[in-house]
Amino acid sequence: MMKNTRVCRWMRAGGLSLLLLGSAVAAQAQNYQITGNVNTLASLFSPGPREDQNNTSHFSWYDRPEAQVAQSLSEFSQVSNGGYGKASLEASIGRLKAFAESSYPSGIPEPHYYGYSFGTAQATFADTVKVSGAGLALGAPVRYELHLWIEGQISQPSFEVGGHLASEGIAEIRLIDQVSRAEKIFSWNAKNQSTGWYSVALDTEVGHDLSVTGMLYALATVDSSATLSHWAQSDFGHTANFYLQTSQPGLNTIGASGHDFTLSAVPEPSVGVLMAAGLMLLLSLQRRRRV
Repeated sequence: MMKNTRVCRWMRAGGLSLLLLGSAVAAQAQNYQITGNVNTLASLFSPGPREDQNNTSHFSWYDRPEAQVAQSLSEFSQVSNGGYGKASLEASIGRLKAFAESSYPSGIPEPHYYGYSFGTAQATFADTVKVSGAGLALGAPVRYELHLWIEGQISQPSFEVGGHLASEGIAEIRLIDQVSRAEKIFSWNAKNQSTGWYSVALDTEVGHDLSVTGMLYALATVDSSATLSHWAQSDFGHTANFYLQTSQPGLNTIGASGHDFTLSAVPEPSVGVLMAAGLMLLLSLQRRRRV
């Protein structure tokens, strides 16, 4: 009975917020915005008096100066038997980080602990890019590509039957033409996809506005009935970066926030060469498929 209650609570705390925040960004992406939400919980049902430690924090900055600089959150919850959940994130236009970790002692040996813990973190951004430049006339057909570079990992095993243990890492990129309403979306999942470069491409016209959005989500949860492990982690604090590439040199890649989405401004020089090499390989494969 406890595992069903725990899974339902996780869905309310993590999975449901993922859907709600995702829809909020899509609905408000006409200018620029960043959001962040972290939630940690540790509960001990027995032995002894019940303990519940729950800490949450969030922000949502829309068309405000706060959305033009990196914002961060961090929370930690722990009960007396050592079970804990922790989560942190950083959000800025074009760059997201998320981390979650959970640990809980086994309920099998004495004194038969009964409880669970989790941590979730979700960061999003949205910006608006005016399709202009390159000396092209209004209505000229062009193409924009949104690239995601993601690093990180989830602990293994990442799931135990019954929901006693889980770690997740999810990312999303989205391009929307605000005039034609054409839309391209790509969702990434650490459970079945490797880290590295991913992209979507959207055909549009000079004079249109594009919504550029990104999302990163991390979850770690474990309960006292877990047998495969008593610790779970989703570590995407190494950054998810988002870049634009255009079909014509000189097309605008600066959003309403003032952020430039071109790859020329790699935020972490130590991985710049690797990222550039990976992007060149991705573009080469895309060209071959088109040919």
